[in-house]
Amino acid sequence: MAFGSQFNENRNPPPEVKPVPEELDRAVIEAMQGLTIEDLMAEALSRPEGVSAPGLDTSRPLRGGRPTTVRAVEAAPTGTARSRKGRVVSIRDRNVFVDLGGKSQGIAGLDQFESQPGEPAVEPVEVGREYEFIYTGYDAREGLILLARKGAINHGGLEQLRVGDTVDAMVEAANKGGLEMRLKNTQAFMPAGQVDIRFCPDLSVFIGEKMRCRVIEIDLSSNKLVVSRRELLEEEQAKLREKIWGELATGQIREGRVLSVQPYGAFVDLGGVDGLLHVSAMSHSRVSDPNKVVKVGDVVQVMVLGIDTEKQRVSLGLKQLMKDPWSTVAADFPVGTKVSGVVNRILDFGAFVELATGVDGLVHISEISQRHISRVSEEIQVGQQIEAKVLAIDLEKKRISLSMAQVQREKSSAESVAEGDRQAATTPSGSPDTPAAEGDQTGAAGKKPAKVTRKAPLKGGL
Repeated sequence: MAFGSQFNENRNPPPEVKPVPEELDRAVIEAMQGLTIEDLMAEALSRPEGVSAPGLDTSRPLRGGRPTTVRAVEAAPTGTARSRKGRVVSIRDRNVFVDLGGKSQGIAGLDQFESQPGEPAVEPVEVGREYEFIYTGYDAREGLILLARKGAINHGGLEQLRVGDTVDAMVEAANKGGLEMRLKNTQAFMPAGQVDIRFCPDLSVFIGEKMRCRVIEIDLSSNKLVVSRRELLEEEQAKLREKIWGELATGQIREGRVLSVQPYGAFVDLGGVDGLLHVSAMSHSRVSDPNKVVKVGDVVQVMVLGIDTEKQRVSLGLKQLMKDPWSTVAADFPVGTKVSGVVNRILDFGAFVELATGVDGLVHISEISQRHISRVSEEIQVGQQIEAKVLAIDLEKKRISLSMAQVQREKSSAESVAEGDRQAATTPSGSPDTPAAEGDQTGAAGKKPAKVTRKAPLKGGL
């Protein structure tokens, strides 16, 4: 009890906190002349060296510890990242305490003085030695200037990074959630959705690759650093898109990469602008499966067919760069000639026959057979080789009318003529079956036959 009483008597009572008079408060504001604490700290760094100042008391504990979140640290204002020499006075808990002179005291991470594998050697820190530092921020809670050793501002840990910084990081591993990365001596993570603009099914292909990325989240309390490659790619793509839209014109021939293939066509990346290559513009012949013409990843030459700047749409064509087979149809398949082809489609009104690549002719149901048929499939099937006669050609509409019945009629007529000729050639002259000539109705002696006289009347009367 005596010890407790003596302790309480010798202990200094806490000072009484009095409110600051309004006049004094206004005087301080006027003296600051609109400056902030950060400005004063930056100004302290610019003072001439050699100014005496009280020594830094490194024995005092940090109030509440080091800043635990980025929000607790105020970043250096733009243009105030000045450098100045400072003397290391103490090293504690991986923190380097620095006396900057002029009553300015700062703190830097010990990792600023540590070498990393594959990096140039860094001078080890020594108490009492002067180093060049850069002001990176101010911890208002601790009253300390946050420093980075000059020449190692990109070498330190999270304290030297800010959201929005662009950094280079190495991909070390991949998992379902994203990429595990290393930024110098700091671990970082890139979510799968931040790796690329489009979905990447296999993230393992990026292992060992060095990526330029952007810092999107920092949490010092959990030593968490999240970065994004997608943000930088989107910015680059936006710049390219603006440039491409200014250059696009109908009729241009451009190179692009196939991004995806759909039943109705394929999307092609022209370098920041996506265009649609419709299935009808892929080939002069009918395309049932676009995957048979192009595949994802193919680099193709396409023609710009249409531009809709309002809807941000571009129509592309591939067959326009190929020779049009219809340009020689009139010479290759003249009207009246007999042609052969393969049936590729059957409809209710007839059948389409492929005469050449990109050239189809139509055999109407009425021209399929000489006899009446109710269904096309009664006479022909898809894939069947047939012969037909060209009845008409419409180059403007790209149509050819064919007739199988005409070929059949001509064939039947030719067979009849051939049969008659064959019979005439095989029948001998003077045959008993040949009837006598009209002039030869008399007998062999040249006499007329005797007239027969009826002796009795015909039955029934005259």
